[in-house]
Amino acid sequence: MFVQRPTSTARDVASVMWANEEDAGVAMLGCAALADRAAGAAGDGGVVSVALHGVTAAVNAMKNHPNEPAVQERACQALTAMGPADGRLEVSFAASGAVSTVVSAMQAHVSDATVQREACRALRAVASSPGGGGGDRATVVASVSGLTALANTM
Repeated sequence: MFVQRPTSTARDVASVMWANEEDAGVAMLGCAALADRAAGAAGDGGVVSVALHGVTAAVNAMKNHPNEPAVQERACQALTAMGPADGRLEVSFAASGAVSTVVSAMQAHVSDATVQREACRALRAVASSPGGGGGDRATVVASVSGLTALANTM
């Protein structure tokens, strides 16, 4: 599948995800590919480049497949990997709905330990992003019932 090719760019992966947004398999594999691209990106600029295309694609995958734990898990992994880009250039996890979507995944998959772990990691990545405004980001997490979702994981 195209999204699994190591030579596919984040832009290409996101485009395929948008074109096949109803396909949970494409969403899961696309999110895994975005996580790989962000983790393997060279320097901060590389992560920002992946995030410019990948954040909204991952959030869209989560929204379109709320009952698919594998999609939720992989999307949270992708958001975690892209977390350092939050607040840089045009990347905004809050504006894209990433924070509220991650919290929704936590609430929908309370008994799935893997989704809970990856969602917690994604929220931590957003709250501790080096892009500045960490306190503001923590407030966003709290404002979308993030603290309740985090408490329920314990």
